[in-house]
Amino acid sequence: MERREAVMAEVGDRLLRLRSERGHDLDAAAAAAGLSPERLSDAEAGTAALSEAELAALADAYGIDPSAIFGDRITRLQDYA
Repeated sequence: MERREAVMAEVGDRLLRLRSERGHDLDAAAAAAGLSPERLSDAEAGTAALSEAELAALADAYGIDPSAIFGDRITRLQDYA
């Protein structure tokens, strides 16, 4: 697995966990962030990378700092996008 794919998978797992921890369903979380449910689902599955603006909107919808989406191991946005 290439680095980018591995990072996308890790971010996707984290996005799904963050949404689940907050009790949001896919449609509500996507709407709160201004995303389509399909876009968020693809990001959670690790098959699509969200833009910086989309990540910021999602972090805002979850009430977290955007850096929480990447966690300790992922420090460079360019590895994701």
